[in-house]
Amino acid sequence: MPTSAVTQRLRDDLREYARLADAAYDVSRVEPVLDVLADIAPDALMAVRTTTEPVGEREVNVRFMNFTADPTVALREAGLLEFTGHPLEQVLAAVAEAVPVQFGVDVAVGSGVQKVWLALGEMLDVQQISALPGMPDAVRADAEHLTRWGGGKFLLVAVDFVGRTMNLYSQLLTPGQLPPEDIAAILRELDFAPASDAELDALGAHAYTIYRTFSWSDPGVRRICFPRRFSRETFPVHLDPVLERFVRSAPLVGDGAHAFTFYAAYKPDGRYYKVQADYNPRSSDLRLPGDVAIPPTH
Repeated sequence: MPTSAVTQRLRDDLREYARLADAAYDVSRVEPVLDVLADIAPDALMAVRTTTEPVGEREVNVRFMNFTADPTVALREAGLLEFTGHPLEQVLAAVAEAVPVQFGVDVAVGSGVQKVWLALGEMLDVQQISALPGMPDAVRADAEHLTRWGGGKFLLVAVDFVGRTMNLYSQLLTPGQLPPEDIAAILRELDFAPASDAELDALGAHAYTIYRTFSWSDPGVRRICFPRRFSRETFPVHLDPVLERFVRSAPLVGDGAHAFTFYAAYKPDGRYYKVQADYNPRSSDLRLPGDVAIPPTH
């Protein structure tokens, strides 16, 4: 299928995702970004996600992964991303200088560019990450927590240009490495909202990473998230009507296997869920730099 046709199909499908999630779709904000990304990464892996946050706060994002060149260059030249001297810009540069990386971009269909991702060709440990220019002080302050829960090594870094936050993704965890009782203990330690029995049952012992959100303006971990991959048939849609609508009706392209990822996200004052659909089937076979494979569905 020609790239132009793929792009039009993606635009149509993103409108449908926004309808399913009761989220905004702003043509003027998202379509110029799609134009740029189609030009610089026509073969990118794509995934689409939403959350169970309240309508008005809920967004639909399309994630483009496996860029070999820094996409912020083209996005800035097009006037779609602005650098203002925030430390997160230092983080992007410092990580890319420290190890080989592949890039990704999250685009909110209601507002435009949101996050830039760095998939690390070599894992960085907490000491190495903490020493990089621009890192939030909270990363250094929480080094012991990061090491004890998740091994203290990281495969992915994401910076959020909208929320002015940063996500650190731990090394991949093997099945059984993070049992439900450990998830409950982590949340108690952080003094976060506790996980319900239904959430722990959905995650089982198959969360394949832990990711934390840090801020430059607040101390400590601001959010923690546990993801697990499912097929459409096995996804825990009973947990929320938004999950059910999204998973049952998500438009997908290609004939290969499509995975869905369930995320249980916790904060000091509550929780919500995220759901991600592997939009094109190659996303289900995503391998991070270093030939690290994302776990299969359950």
